[in-house]
Amino acid sequence: MTSPATSADTLLRDACAALRAQPPARLPPDAAALQAGLARIAEAGLDTVLQRLIDEAPQGSPTDGIAALLRPATQSRDEAEEIDVAVRHWEACRAAGQLHDELAADFGEYWRRLEWSALRHHLTLLGQGHAEERRLLAYIVKTASRYVALGALKRAMEARFPEFFELGFSLR
Repeated sequence: MTSPATSADTLLRDACAALRAQPPARLPPDAAALQAGLARIAEAGLDTVLQRLIDEAPQGSPTDGIAALLRPATQSRDEAEEIDVAVRHWEACRAAGQLHDELAADFGEYWRRLEWSALRHHLTLLGQGHAEERRLLAYIVKTASRYVALGALKRAMEARFPEFFELGFSLR
C-alpha cells in the first residue's frame, strides 16, 4: 500500500511530465483581471506593479504551467518541496531544449519567473473573489516580500492586511 505522500509525489511528477510533454499555450497576462486583483488590495497606487507584471511576460511565461501546479489556490506546500519539484522540472525542460537561453542558464531566474507567474495567477483569482482568499493573500505577501520591484504591493499589503506580517505567519 502506498502512503498518501508517495501517491501525491507520484501525481505531482506525472503532472510535471505532462507539462513537459505538452506545454500549455502561453497567453498574455489579462490586464483587467490583474487590475481587479490589485484593486482588492488597494484602491490606488499599484499601477507600476500592474505594468511590471504585464511587461514581465507580454506573451505569457514558460513558467505559468508549473507555477499553477506548485501554488494552487486550494493547497499549500512547503517551499523546500516547491523548489525541489521546480529544480527537477527545470532540469528536465533544459535537457529537452524547452527553455530559452536566459532561463536555461540560471535556476534563480527561472524561480523568479515562476513566482511572478504564480503572483499573476493569484491576483487574477483574487479579483474573481475566489473562495481561498486568505491563502491567495498569503501567497501574494510571500512573493511581494521578496522582490524590490514589488515593494509598492508589499506596502499596500502591509497597510491593508497587517496580520500577514506578524511573526509566526504560515501558509498552512
